Amino acid sequence: MPLWARLIALIGLVLLVSLTGGSVLVAWQAANSVPTELRAALEVGTKTIRNGITELTGTDDQAASMRQLVATFNGNRHVRATLVDAGGQQLAASELFAPTQPAPGWFRDLIADEPSVVRVPVPRAADGGGAIILRTDPINEVGEVWAQSRDTMLVLAGFAMLSAVLICTVVGRALRPLENLANAFDQIGNGDYHRRVPEDGPPELRRLASGFNTMTHRLATVAAQNRRLHERLLTLQAEERADLARDLHDEIGPLLFAVDMTAATIERTAGERSPGMSMHVRSIQDAVAQMQRHVRVLLGRLRPIEAVELTAAIDRLVAFWRSRRPDIAFVTSVSIEVDQTDQDLNETIYRVVQEGMSNAIRHGKPTRVDISIAHDDEGIRVEVADDGIGMAADGATGRDPGQLGLIGMRERVMAMAGSLTIRHGHGGRGLAIVVELPCANSRQSQHLDGPE
Repeated sequence: MPLWARLIALIGLVLLVSLTGGSVLVAWQAANSVPTELRAALEVGTKTIRNGITELTGTDDQAASMRQLVATFNGNRHVRATLVDAGGQQLAASELFAPTQPAPGWFRDLIADEPSVVRVPVPRAADGGGAIILRTDPINEVGEVWAQSRDTMLVLAGFAMLSAVLICTVVGRALRPLENLANAFDQIGNGDYHRRVPEDGPPELRRLASGFNTMTHRLATVAAQNRRLHERLLTLQAEERADLARDLHDEIGPLLFAVDMTAATIERTAGERSPGMSMHVRSIQDAVAQMQRHVRVLLGRLRPIEAVELTAAIDRLVAFWRSRRPDIAFVTSVSIEVDQTDQDLNETIYRVVQEGMSNAIRHGKPTRVDISIAHDDEGIRVEVADDGIGMAADGATGRDPGQLGLIGMRERVMAMAGSLTIRHGHGGRGLAIVVELPCANSRQSQHLDGPE
C-alpha cells in the first residue's frame, strides 16, 4: 500500500473511532437524560394532582372538578392523566402533546425505558372511590433527544469529512514530490538519465530532489562518456575485422589460388609420366577449394552486411540455423526503412539478432524462435523471443553462465544510445530480448547534444 494511502487510512481510522466514540457518548447521554426528564415531569404532575384534589375537595360537583383537573394535562409533553372509577373504567383522559420530531423506532427502543405509573386516589364522593392515573410517555422527549443527537452527529460527521478532505489534500501535496521521485527512479532504471524533478515541497524533500537532479546529471555525463568509449571500441573492432577480412581476401585468397594453379600445372606436366600423380593433385585441389569456401565464410562473418542489405543478412543467418536445427521453427519479420539506418546501426541490429538466436538455440531448448525488427515511436525495436526454459524465479536467465554474450550485446546497444531489456517471452514462456535503438538521425542529435 502506498505511503499516502497508509497515512490517510490511519487518519481516517482515527476519525472513525472518534466519530464512533462521539456517537456512543451522545447515545449514553440521551439514555440518561430521558428517564431523568420523565421522572421530573411525573413528580411535578403528581404534586399538581394532589394539590388539585385537596383544593377541589368539598366542591359541589367534585366529579366534574376531577375531569377538569385531568383536562389541565392536555398538551403535556411527558405525562398523560387518566380518571378512572372504582372498577377501573376510564372516565376521562388527557391528550398528550403531538410530537413534532418523531424519532425512529430503533432509537426509541434504544434509550426509552418502560413508562412509570403513579396512581392518586380521589375522594369517594367525587367518583365513587376512583383514582387519577399518571403515566409517563417518552415519545416527545425521545424525539427532542433524537433531534439534538442527529444534529450533533451531523456536525461531527461534517467535521470528520472536512478534516478528511483537508488531510488528503495536504498529504497528497506533501507526498507528491516522492511520487515524482519514484517515477524518475523508474526512468533511470530504464536508462534515461535526463529526467529532472521539481525542487519544491518541504525543505527535506527539496534537498532530496536537488541531490537527485545532481545525481542524474552526473549519471548522464558518465553515460555519455561510456557511450563514446563504446563507440570507439566498436569502431576499433570494426576496423580490426576489416583488416582481417582484407588480409584474408588480399593475401590468403591469392595464395590459395596460386596453390590451385600450381597443382593444375603439376597435373599437366607430370600426368603422363606419373599416372598416380593426378589423384594426389585432385586431393590438393579439393583441399584448396574447401579452404577457399571457409575463407568466404569467414569473410561473411567478419563483414556480414557490407556486401548485402540487412534483410538478406538476417535471412542468411536464419537459413544457417534452420539447416542445422530443423526441429526449431524460425519466424522472421523485418520491416524497417533504409533511410532511417546506417552501417553502424545495421551492424548492431545484426549482431543483436545473431547473439539472441545463438543464446536461445544453445541454452534455451526452444521449439520456436521469433525475430522481429520494426520501427516504433522511439526508433527501431528489435526482439528475439523463444519458448524455451526462460528465466528462473530470481530473474536469472538460466543461460550463458558467463553472460559474456549478453554483456557484449549490452555494450553494443549502449554504444548506439539504446536500451536492452530481458523479460519473459510471449504467454510467460521462454525468454525475450528486446532492444530499443534510436534511428540514425536521432542518435546523431543525441551525440551532439549529450553532456560533456
